[in-house]
Amino acid sequence: MNRNKLTPPNVELATARYQNPVIDKLFGRTTLEWTCDDGHKEQLTASLRLTDYEGNMPSFYSVRKLPYVLKTYLQSKKSPLIKNPVPFLTMDAIRFLDGLIRPGLRVLEIGGGNSSLWFLEHGVNLTTYEHDKDWGMMLMDEVQKNSNKYHQERFNLKMMEGIDTIKDLEKLPNESFDILLIDSMNDHTRRTACLRAAMSKVKERGWVVLDNSDNPANWSADKMLEGKEMHRFTGYAPMSLFVGQTTFWRM
Repeated sequence: MNRNKLTPPNVELATARYQNPVIDKLFGRTTLEWTCDDGHKEQLTASLRLTDYEGNMPSFYSVRKLPYVLKTYLQSKKSPLIKNPVPFLTMDAIRFLDGLIRPGLRVLEIGGGNSSLWFLEHGVNLTTYEHDKDWGMMLMDEVQKNSNKYHQERFNLKMMEGIDTIKDLEKLPNESFDILLIDSMNDHTRRTACLRAAMSKVKERGWVVLDNSDNPANWSADKMLEGKEMHRFTGYAPMSLFVGQTTFWRM
């Protein structure tokens, strides 16, 4: 499927629908529906066990990593914070990000979790926005219990969502972060709205990372970052048995 043949949602939100909930969820068959600027409706159906929303097949690397993916998936059923935390991104994206990370970098993260702990363990200075207070408290509790491992003094957790997050992002100094990772829940804090507010906060030659970039609700990111060096990865991700997409842009 070519995303250029469809029009992005006018409210940056696409609603998932299952024709047969039991069978569709089992096979990852999802239909997204949205309304465009002119009022007409679009829809897209994908089988996410096998492809991303754009029909791209998972990378060979991520297929090879399926035993690990299954292991972390089972761990996440016992505890949302897994034993050895990793970002909830495609496997190829984690490998790419691992090559960029080094101690002392400034990272801005919208949507916290296992990725936050992974960043902190790598010694970065991390600012995280998270909408879910219970999830944020669980995350901070884990950091405080293992402060030497996760460098609590380098962690700035902000509990807010929606327009409050956007306004706070706009106040941050321009070109003050090396990496921006956007992985918030669109129902609470729209990803493309975060991108508009925060992309100027990334240093020249820094990186913007958008997870689930194949979802039509996030397609407008391509126009906002048109002309930038881009790396796009499709594959399986830890803690999930669905195919997803993560995109990197160099500023």
